[in-house]
Amino acid sequence: MLSGRRIAELLAEPDPKLAITPILDVDQFGTSSVDVRLGPDLIINRRATGAISFDPANRKEFSRGTLASQQYIRRPFGSAVNLHPGEFAIARTLEYIALPDGLSAEAVGRSSWGRLGLIIATATLVEPGFHGTITLELTNVGTVPIVLYVGMRIAQLVIYEVQDCHAEAS
Repeated sequence: MLSGRRIAELLAEPDPKLAITPILDVDQFGTSSVDVRLGPDLIINRRATGAISFDPANRKEFSRGTLASQQYIRRPFGSAVNLHPGEFAIARTLEYIALPDGLSAEAVGRSSWGRLGLIIATATLVEPGFHGTITLELTNVGTVPIVLYVGMRIAQLVIYEVQDCHAEAS
């Protein structure tokens, strides 16, 4: 696991292989992670009414039902997004991430959000060579609405060096 200091050093190299941009302030760097922020694009699942289910075996209905239940929104930096109890949203990080071949990462929720009932899940492993924004799955399992703001710190990116398994076996 790389320290926040080591992550900052790698980002500051003249020809950096690691990219996390934009970094808006030094407070994003923790002891062993860098905080990532909520991006402007979200897909929020609309509340279901009546008896609805998603059956992936019926591809046509599954695709149609999924699209009908989702609402795409784009909000400007600093604007509020309300996530009500039981609601689910797909979001992306504000930061663009580029990992070189020797590094992988894991995006994890910040504990301050977990205490409010916000669960932040991702396809947690970010593979070496990844380039793009990280998808975040947000669910409010609490009992009151949670107000999120575009640009606020929402998750932590923990970065690891990848060990060459083949070299160790030799």
